[in-house]
Amino acid sequence: MPVPSPDRPHAEEMRARILEVAWDLFRQLGARTTIADIAEKLGMSSANVYRFYPSKQAVCEAIASNQLGALTNKAREIAAGRGVASDKIRAIMMMMYECMADQMLNQSRVHEIVDVAISENWSAIETFKLDCCAIVAELIGEGQARREFGPGVPHDLAALTLSSCACVHHPTLIAQHRNSPSAVPPEAVVDFALRALRYRAHP
Repeated sequence: MPVPSPDRPHAEEMRARILEVAWDLFRQLGARTTIADIAEKLGMSSANVYRFYPSKQAVCEAIASNQLGALTNKAREIAAGRGVASDKIRAIMMMMYECMADQMLNQSRVHEIVDVAISENWSAIETFKLDCCAIVAELIGEGQARREFGPGVPHDLAALTLSSCACVHHPTLIAQHRNSPSAVPPEAVVDFALRALRYRAHP
């Protein structure tokens, strides 16, 4: 017999609480965190947690969506701020780098979940990529209108810019890049991409 779904206000409150506790546990235990661990921390049964999230992966994906959504919101705030397009693109890239690098250095257990999310291409990851591309594309179009950047389709140029800066915003590449003796500073990578955008810009 199916378990009745909880009332909407209570459900939203409990979902948020479950994610809060799960996020704390993931930072401590990493991928070995279980629904039973989450339930114990909340003082409820595992069956009760399953009323709100049907699986551990559902919990993980919801957390990924929340965390990446917060990054996207920060990027949108930067894009909407004052300044020229190149400065805003640089600020977005460095914001993502600092957030991801902090996670890799100070929350190493989370990296286990990140690896799974990337390898399985969770929908939250794809949404984040698309959102970042859209934000950068809008800024490129803004820069082109002000003759700051050269010609080209903004969306295509945004995709190329993000690809060329992968070691700045991709969690796994950040971890590898930081430990490499030949690593180039992230600021230099971003400046290189911005110089490419300025290629053949109007005088």
